[in-house]
Amino acid sequence: MTILKKLLLGAASAAAVMTAVPAFADDAPAAPAWGLSGTIDVQSDYKFRGISQNDRSPSPQGTLNLTGPAGFYAGTWLSTIDFDPTPSGNPYLEMDIYGGKHTDLWGVDWNLEAYYYGYPAANIPPGTSRPDYFEMINQFTKAFGPVTAQVTWAWSPSFAFRTGPSHYLAGNLSYPINDWLSISGNVGHQFISRTPVYDYTYGDIGLTATWKMFSLDVRYSGTDLNNTNCSAFYMSTNHACAGDFIATLNYNFTLLP
Repeated sequence: MTILKKLLLGAASAAAVMTAVPAFADDAPAAPAWGLSGTIDVQSDYKFRGISQNDRSPSPQGTLNLTGPAGFYAGTWLSTIDFDPTPSGNPYLEMDIYGGKHTDLWGVDWNLEAYYYGYPAANIPPGTSRPDYFEMINQFTKAFGPVTAQVTWAWSPSFAFRTGPSHYLAGNLSYPINDWLSISGNVGHQFISRTPVYDYTYGDIGLTATWKMFSLDVRYSGTDLNNTNCSAFYMSTNHACAGDFIATLNYNFTLLP
């Protein structure tokens, strides 16, 4: 997951922060202590940190996010995936679990998040490492006038398929063009200590349009991995690292309060 786990997922978590406020006689009603929201979306290709996770094919996805008092939250995210260039479709499902807390640091939102990337449908031969892995993610977000900046640092003790400890560093800038259209871009670098062939840089830039509970994001995404290095990556589908345009249609909903 998206972030970087994944950029869409990190933005949804930041937007879901809710803080309980004491109510007094002449004050506004207190904000609800608990909230439950979610997103259903379809991507023309599920890309995670610039690399296709679904053999460059459309991918339906969904998430549920529970928010609580003092900035705490937890949730789960699901997506179809395809790592295998053959018709086997193995694995075909990613199911992530995450939880964390937002804290205000002198006007900067600090989101500390524990994130587990799970692949319960993966058919892995005995004695072979699984793709599942864990990351501790730190995100720092601050608005500078109309521009919002975000820096993400993620650390894993052992990346997918036990390829070694990893670090991920990324920056994001977003700017609202008007009340329904915004532009944003990301640049990130993935480091994997024991397998440096997997180290790479990626970037994307795109527009997001919103209407009521819907949003449409269209962006160009690419990496600096050539076909040879990309084929050595655990994502071995054809042209998984090639640059292309990605479209994502989201429907956002609220269940509680």
